Amino acid sequence: CGHSPLQHYSLFNRDIVNPIRKFGYVGAGRTGFIALKRGVLDKVLLRRTKAGRADEMVLPPKVITIEANFLDAREHDFYNAIYTQSVAQFGSYVESGTLLNNYAHILDLLTRLRQAINHPYLVLHSKREIAARADAPVTTGGAVCGLCFEDADDAVLSACGHTFCRGCMQDYIASIAANAATLCPTCRQPLSVELSAPKAGAGEADDGYRATTSAGVTSMGHARRGILSRLDLARFQSSTKIEALMEEVHLMRERDPSAKAIVFSQFVSFLDLLEHRLVRSGVRVVKLNGGMSAGAREVCISAFKEDPDVRVILISLKAGGVALNLTVATHIYLMDPWWNPAAEYQAIDRAHRLGQHKPIRAVRFVVRNTVEERILRLQDKKRLVFEGTVGGDAASLSQLSEEDLRFLFQN
Repeated sequence: CGHSPLQHYSLFNRDIVNPIRKFGYVGAGRTGFIALKRGVLDKVLLRRTKAGRADEMVLPPKVITIEANFLDAREHDFYNAIYTQSVAQFGSYVESGTLLNNYAHILDLLTRLRQAINHPYLVLHSKREIAARADAPVTTGGAVCGLCFEDADDAVLSACGHTFCRGCMQDYIASIAANAATLCPTCRQPLSVELSAPKAGAGEADDGYRATTSAGVTSMGHARRGILSRLDLARFQSSTKIEALMEEVHLMRERDPSAKAIVFSQFVSFLDLLEHRLVRSGVRVVKLNGGMSAGAREVCISAFKEDPDVRVILISLKAGGVALNLTVATHIYLMDPWWNPAAEYQAIDRAHRLGQHKPIRAVRFVVRNTVEERILRLQDKKRLVFEGTVGGDAASLSQLSEEDLRFLFQN
């Protein structure tokens, strides 16, 4: 072309890649996203969405609402105490310049905050808290499972440095298609983890892996001792979110005595508390979580679909957010917001899909003046980013950047 090498440049890198890398979704970065969408993706990408094919699918209407509540005085004081501690800890990471090096610890702080919003019991009666009060060592090392987001039970560590419950990781690996790449659920790097069961100690029985009939059984047969076993149920106290759900279920049964509901939460222990409260009020429920075997899952789903007396199914978001067809339900309740809004919409679509003939009502429970409001604002940002970069890796939207972390902990 007659030009020297120094006169050549990549228009794509100059106008799109470099601004996005440098500024994210602000200023020149936002201009780069718009140029990418309008100048590149709109010309080369064929995207079929449910909204775009609505005329062919003929699905009933779907209404999604946000129910915002306020914590009562007791819960508010408890949340503020944990939030103050978390902000102080986060500030120490910022001052020392080790923010991203402590990514797992920061997610742990956020998990405790979100649990405190759902119910103080999730923090006060966690295995870690009980061990701390007893001045005993914490067997899980204080780590949170990257799949169920509870304190890791019989923890295993991946080669990329992320912690999971042994049972959760076994179920995750078993759910992956034979020809699909096995990636870490947290960082999406190639997964390498040691899952061989540790040898039984002197104080362990030989039948430590026998199967049980309880709802919380992992694929290896470990009976999961839930949070209810650590509570004095005679003195059980509800929470703002639990009572908000109870009111919605009551209204649902008044409007349609045959209606059924799906309740999603990321915390298995919170599902245990919800189950106890619903059963105590006379509502028959079944529960599905990632620790259940394939056979137990089928029994649970069949009971919900076929038994008219079973009105509610409780599902952990990671275990049941995809690959389920639950069109028998017409009400969906999302008890806690997730970083990636796509995960919530996938959960709602367990009922809003082909075969559904009734209108769908989805309710997202959020507590005002807490970190959950900031999570909703992050969801809006991530949704805009996704719309501008459709065709990329949607899993990357679930990762929190340094800017996101600072936003969540700001005063």
